[in-house]
Amino acid sequence: MVKKTILITFLSLTLASCASTKEPIITESSEEASWAYEFVRVNDTSYQLTQKEAEKSVRGELIGEVQRNILDLDTSEELVEQHLDSNYLPPGTALYNHTENSNIILYELDKKYYIAEKKD
Repeated sequence: MVKKTILITFLSLTLASCASTKEPIITESSEEASWAYEFVRVNDTSYQLTQKEAEKSVRGELIGEVQRNILDLDTSEELVEQHLDSNYLPPGTALYNHTENSNIILYELDKKYYIAEKKD
């Protein structure tokens, strides 16, 4: 019985000491850690991508198409975010003005339109 108590105490202390580390455990990927949200850049403005669908009736003029997906470039010190860059959307994704709200643009994926909201 004494051996069992000593063994349980030893295991408890060992587990407790393993759990109290001074360094935080980092679980996020370094690939996406530099941006707080998924975005597309139009001129000098960032628009945060949402999953909110928009009606085709609010689709305005074509702004252009995403030119670069810069997700893999986020650790490069020379990276300069440019017009029509995105850290999520693939190149070729169409971007449109919103006919009723100048703080919103639309992006098209799989023949559906989604809202991107102005962040600057």
